[in-house]
Amino acid sequence: MSKATPITELSSSPKYLVLVLGLVLMLSSASGGQAAAEQSDAIYSNRAGASLLTKSVAKKMTITAADKKLKLSPDELTAFGKTQSDALTAARPADLAGYFFSQTGTAHPWSAYNYRTKVSGFGFNESGLGSWLMKQGAVVNQDARDAELKIENHKAVVFVPHQDGRVLDLAASKNTLEQDLLAGRNQSALILSTQSPKVYLSDLNDLGINMLLARGQSDFSGSTATRIVNIGVGASQFNGIIIAPGEEFSFNKYLGTITEEKGYVPELVIKREGVDKELGGGLCQVATTAFRAAFFSGLPITARRNHSYAVHYYEWINDEVPAAVGLDATIYPGAQDMKFINDTPAYILVWTKIEGRKLFFDFYGTKDGREVTMDGPHPYDKKPDGAVRSTVSRTVVRDGVVQTSVFKSNYVSPNLYPKLFEIPKAEPSIINPEPTQ
Repeated sequence: MSKATPITELSSSPKYLVLVLGLVLMLSSASGGQAAAEQSDAIYSNRAGASLLTKSVAKKMTITAADKKLKLSPDELTAFGKTQSDALTAARPADLAGYFFSQTGTAHPWSAYNYRTKVSGFGFNESGLGSWLMKQGAVVNQDARDAELKIENHKAVVFVPHQDGRVLDLAASKNTLEQDLLAGRNQSALILSTQSPKVYLSDLNDLGINMLLARGQSDFSGSTATRIVNIGVGASQFNGIIIAPGEEFSFNKYLGTITEEKGYVPELVIKREGVDKELGGGLCQVATTAFRAAFFSGLPITARRNHSYAVHYYEWINDEVPAAVGLDATIYPGAQDMKFINDTPAYILVWTKIEGRKLFFDFYGTKDGREVTMDGPHPYDKKPDGAVRSTVSRTVVRDGVVQTSVFKSNYVSPNLYPKLFEIPKAEPSIINPEPTQ
């Protein structure tokens, strides 16, 4: 067992004196250099902080969350971070300090900086980032759902598509997002844990109705009450229909007759002679939405015509592309139809729904590997009177074969279509009527 060195002997050791002296020097330099450091304007940024401040914050970031894409602006990204600035001081130059570090075989910890220099880095606003992720979780999280399907007379009367369950992994998502921000990336993805349903659509039928092929959607915000009624009645005519492989779908065929008995009411319709009120006005909103579902499914479009003049109800297509005219379809029974062919290997089930002021057409079937991309719409040749042209290109790649279709639209001035209907005159008000017996 070794014998402990007496304190008196240790205190007289040169190494001990050097250590004490060094500590004294560092403490004195810290107290003396603090004021000078606070007066300095010099800033040193670490590499990660500089990357974040000069790259990520200067541009937008797209964050994928399941089937959603969130675009964050520079201001939103900046809110996730906070600048951290600490005054770091060095010992004043002195021969005695140099002797201390040379004797201990170490380097001065602040030798790379002037003692007046501030060192700043970048940290994350943990509370702000956590709150933001919690909000995303409320949107992204969903329970697993079993499929339901009941078909009667070749039409689905009960339909609930299966749905995977998912839960946002807050810790993993936070870590991934911070790493992508510090690396200066403009894309990131939230981390999800998933849960599978017990019953899939494929378990309930032998028609090949297995999964979502594509969705068509449109926004009819600002519509009159009567137009909204017609959109709802018209969309219900297509809910649950099943299109056979090789069948040419006719919108007018499935729409059927337009009568008061079905619930249609008079609303504005664009006709050759002008704009007038007829039963079913607004059904072009339904035709346009169905056309978009076929368009994004990559199905061959065999009949489609744009409206006579540009209508603002058809500018919004989805949140992924800028709003623009050029992807609409007008119909008028007996005169104009919208048609496409089911060239997939299985049946297609059409399911419609209205959420708020948005209409959806979902096509369910069997995917065959085709890839669909869109270029446009690209409005051009705009005139002061509202006339405009537009073009949309769709490319379908299937089994190595590339097919590009161009959909052209020519909209004339709405001034060429005057309103033909007359607004009834108001009945004269009776003010201070005469008393009656």
